[in-house]
Amino acid sequence: MKVEVGEELEIEAANRLVAGGRPPVEKARVMGMLRITIAETLTEQRWTLEGRLVQPWISELKSNWARTETARRERNCVVDLTAVTFIDKSGEKALAELSKGGAKLIATGCYTRHVVQNIERKKSNRHL
Repeated sequence: MKVEVGEELEIEAANRLVAGGRPPVEKARVMGMLRITIAETLTEQRWTLEGRLVQPWISELKSNWARTETARRERNCVVDLTAVTFIDKSGEKALAELSKGGAKLIATGCYTRHVVQNIERKKSNRHL
């Protein structure tokens, strides 16, 4: 299953800049997108996130998470953040909720590893 969100809004935002006589130049910020890919096997549900983990895509992530809860019950759940380029506070909170729900967070970059380590540290402090 592949879910892409944000592309239409990204195009719409760029079109507004052009229509307003301002082409999307380097300094103009066009909202990035988040791609969510869910791969399932008998023993695992693997979520691959790519792009920016920010609002408004957090609500889409949470919606997909809730919708796939039944399919995830007897499986390990892995959330691969390797291709995530930015995580805002709402994204950190969403990842903490996924982790609390049993997801194992995978991060390779310095930035995403730092975010995941903070989530895991806070999670372990709550269990003390």
